[in-house]
Amino acid sequence: MTRKQANEYDTELKIRLQDCAKEILMDQQAGAYIVDNFIEFIPEDHVKGMIFLGNDPASYKVGNVRIDLKKAILAGIEFVASISAPESIFNYIQLLIVSALFIGKVSKQELSEVEAYIVYWLHIRGTYEVGVEDERFILSFQEWYQEKGRKTLERGDIVNAINHLYHIKVADYKEGNIYLKEKVWGKLE
Repeated sequence: MTRKQANEYDTELKIRLQDCAKEILMDQQAGAYIVDNFIEFIPEDHVKGMIFLGNDPASYKVGNVRIDLKKAILAGIEFVASISAPESIFNYIQLLIVSALFIGKVSKQELSEVEAYIVYWLHIRGTYEVGVEDERFILSFQEWYQEKGRKTLERGDIVNAINHLYHIKVADYKEGNIYLKEKVWGKLE
């Protein structure tokens, strides 16, 4: 996430929470208060994420967002106590839930089918610390992918997919070897 993206997400979340606060008849500034005091979008490119495989494979870079949920909830309780409106805590919690959903959405990067299979192949071979030589990877992956009942992949398709994984920082390339950078959860078989 670049600094520009971090600022854009911060602004977009404030607007969404202000709109949500208006809909649930709360002060619109409650949304901006939550973002300003308890949520921070961090412009770091080297944050590790997690990959979830299954029906909807995706990489999540949740390390780019810091949320202090404990302080946010305590502040909400204090806020409700100060205005003597106990039902307001539910509205406040609703704003926190909207924040969490937004964070999940902006930290998600979907993977194509080929990318998901590449990630799974790298994962089951433990290429986190010990990588796999790039040419050996391409040949082995093509054969394995076909064994799984998938169509024959051209070399260029695999290269494009792995390049995209480098770009979104899921995989890394060092000294002719490919490494998996993110922890993988789930499987495709």
